Amino acid sequence: MSPAPHKKLGELLKEAQLINESQLRAALSNQRSYGGRLGTVLVKMGFLKDIDMLKFLSKQLNMQMVDLHKIVVQQNILDLIPMDVAEKYNILPLAIKVISGKPLLYVAMSDPTNLAAIDSIQFTAGYKIQPVLALDSSLADFINYYYKGKPIPQHTTDIPVTQRDEELSAELQQTVQEEMVIESGGRQQPQQEPKEDKLLPFIKALIAILIKKGVFTAEEFKESLANEYKNKT
Repeated sequence: MSPAPHKKLGELLKEAQLINESQLRAALSNQRSYGGRLGTVLVKMGFLKDIDMLKFLSKQLNMQMVDLHKIVVQQNILDLIPMDVAEKYNILPLAIKVISGKPLLYVAMSDPTNLAAIDSIQFTAGYKIQPVLALDSSLADFINYYYKGKPIPQHTTDIPVTQRDEELSAELQQTVQEEMVIESGGRQQPQQEPKEDKLLPFIKALIAILIKKGVFTAEEFKESLANEYKNKT
């Protein structure tokens, strides 16, 4: 896969005749006034469809696309990128794969030409990243899903992925399922903490409150716990 390009997104789109000079200037003016990513601005202004931009970038940059509905991201991967960084650049970390003995963090993004974003993400995560393409709107939906617990978004657009794109999605999902532990700087990253471990402090606190209020005694709790253990064994 080719490295990230050095031309800006607007220049690439104009060279491909997907937008013209006046549209680019209007979008850049809007971006200066209100902020936002250029690709998103172009789509919102009606100059370009996000699916067309994704297809263009995939072909132009020889970069693979992913369908975010087909990849389950683990919490230890999400922890590498804080929510504010994910929202700022509209990106989503997907998985870590070892390529030629070196770990790469695969990150879905809609504008892989944003070199400043890539540098910032690499510094934040502590890994060299490999950008892959995803719809701008899909990324926003899945950031809300993973970081804010909002309902999982429904398919709104059929991404015209190639066989190579399908294979990448399958490889990343396989990596997730294997729950790989990647060594970084001589130290292993812990695997995702089991849900039971996360709930344990809350369970202990609840039991302590119930005993204090006299709902049951500590002895009664221990006896009940011992009986439950005997029944399971």
